[in-house]
Amino acid sequence: MYPGLMMKLLVETVKEPIIILEPNNMTVQAISTVTAYAIQPNSTLSPLFVLNLEGSVSADIYVTELKLAGNVSLNKIYMSLSKSYVGPFQVTSLDNIFTMVLKIAVIPKINARLQEGYPLPAIGKMQLVNIQLQVLKNYLLIGTDVQFTG
Repeated sequence: MYPGLMMKLLVETVKEPIIILEPNNMTVQAISTVTAYAIQPNSTLSPLFVLNLEGSVSADIYVTELKLAGNVSLNKIYMSLSKSYVGPFQVTSLDNIFTMVLKIAVIPKINARLQEGYPLPAIGKMQLVNIQLQVLKNYLLIGTDVQFTG
């Protein structure tokens, strides 16, 4: 029906991600849809199918050089066909491809950005030293000593 045409994927979140904090573990769960379109030679988009996507990642967060940094790893991903404009099909092979793309391309880019870190706030002439971070039930605890400068 649309062989040889480029595709466009539109990924939309269904609702806000859920962040679960437990002792020494942070999990992020997300639910989204992926709508696939064929790009026609005249640039119009023809809908192909809509997938439901549910996934979760574990996050390891830490403090380094006065920045909050982290690393994520894929826990699971579940894909199902919501709607098809080209007839029914099995999503198993798409699920495998999508999982591979996440592991090889998406998650490494996310981790590269997370490892750059996000600066912790500093107030005036106070410097944070001996920073400790703990993931506890329903919250993160950041403990630090404060050193006054100037």
